[in-house]
Amino acid sequence: MPEFLDLEIARQIPNFWPAVLLAVGFPAALLLLNEAIASCDRRGLALARSLRTFRTLVAPALAVVVFVTSILEMPAESTATRVTETFFWVVLLYAILGLFNDLFFGLAGTDSWRERVPTLFRDLVRAILVAVGGLVIYSKVWGQEVEGALAALGVGSIVIGLALQEPLGNLVSGLMLLFERPLSVGDWVEAEGVKGKVTEINWRSVRIETPTREQLIVPNVSLYKAAFSNLSRPTTTRTDFIEIGFSYDDPPNRVKQVMLELLQSTPGVLADPPPAVRTVGYADFSITYRLLFSVARQEELGMARDQILTRLWYAARRADLTIPFPIALEYGPGESPGRPPRTVDELLHGHARFKPAADASRPPRIVEFAAGETIQQAGQRFRGFSLVVEGRATLHATDAAGRTTMVGEIGPGECFGDQLAIGGAADDVAIVAADDLRAVVFDATVIGDLLQRSPGLAAEIGDAVEARRQAVRSAKRVS
Repeated sequence: MPEFLDLEIARQIPNFWPAVLLAVGFPAALLLLNEAIASCDRRGLALARSLRTFRTLVAPALAVVVFVTSILEMPAESTATRVTETFFWVVLLYAILGLFNDLFFGLAGTDSWRERVPTLFRDLVRAILVAVGGLVIYSKVWGQEVEGALAALGVGSIVIGLALQEPLGNLVSGLMLLFERPLSVGDWVEAEGVKGKVTEINWRSVRIETPTREQLIVPNVSLYKAAFSNLSRPTTTRTDFIEIGFSYDDPPNRVKQVMLELLQSTPGVLADPPPAVRTVGYADFSITYRLLFSVARQEELGMARDQILTRLWYAARRADLTIPFPIALEYGPGESPGRPPRTVDELLHGHARFKPAADASRPPRIVEFAAGETIQQAGQRFRGFSLVVEGRATLHATDAAGRTTMVGEIGPGECFGDQLAIGGAADDVAIVAADDLRAVVFDATVIGDLLQRSPGLAAEIGDAVEARRQAVRSAKRVS
């Protein structure tokens, strides 16, 4: 046996085993704790937090206690011994309570009652237990009565309470918010004139992230005393409105019909509750209408408003509705308030074969669609023979598996409308604007006469229509 392991020699060396414990046991314990922490981090376990407390506080505190009591051999009544022992037992209690918290609450299943217990409440209970345990440890280690410590603590609490009046007010307000639970992490709220998502609720404040990626920190006492709106309750569904004015020359029922169709066709707008359009007033320059719509979550509201306001201009132009603006200007002879709109002749400049259909007695009309708008729903057909002059549109059909697939494109110089059998069956084909699209819609009689006089043009259109029909049939055969 090696000489340094001889028990007789070990007995002759003062403080041999405590020294071995500090020299070998302490590094070994730290190594084991580091490995356990790394393993928990890889698995994403909350237990890693408690293990770090044992590594950072408990293990060094125990090493100091062993060093003071067994290496330096200070008496148990000395101040140094009592201080180190008190610190060790308090941090041990703190670490054990943290370990229980991580095992009982951190590993709780989703939607269980343990998972729904707020972190703030758990931290408060933990602080109270540590405080009570600290009093017991003080009584045992220092041999003093708890009543004396409580009296001193009471006097000190008055001084501390006066100095920390505002932070303590935030703490109490946070506790009241905790018990009432008017908001939770992930809720959208409007506080102090700012809308945002709650990202954290702590002892002092509530942190709110705004749509512009700013962080608003609202003290708990401000939320508790003032009014705020929770935009995620009682449901996450959000209802909003847009007000718009149309000319007195536009019949209100016609306006409401066009606007309702716009809302119903906008992506993200819910069918339940259904959108609605209301007449709300007669202003100086227009009749004011309110467009009511709902989205599933607050996050979708901005995109839905953008889509509605963008498409509204196109829908109004197609329906010949006027959005007036209160401005008064004087123009001299030959002057214009701005660039005049392009005429049918200008739009047909590159499509000379269709110019004969621009009959003055039955003039064609110009329609415009925003990118992403549905020009023709499946099951319907666009009314009128339409020639695309600017932009592109895509054709969509339903295959044998019930999936919607793109079967072709329509570009400048190509046609669509109810006089053309695009796919052989109206309810199988939808047309969606890929870009901002402008088309000229001709009178059916005039375009019929033109095609009779121009067999080449009629054959060209017929070939294009047949190619689309074949694409639709191919899509139907796909399984």
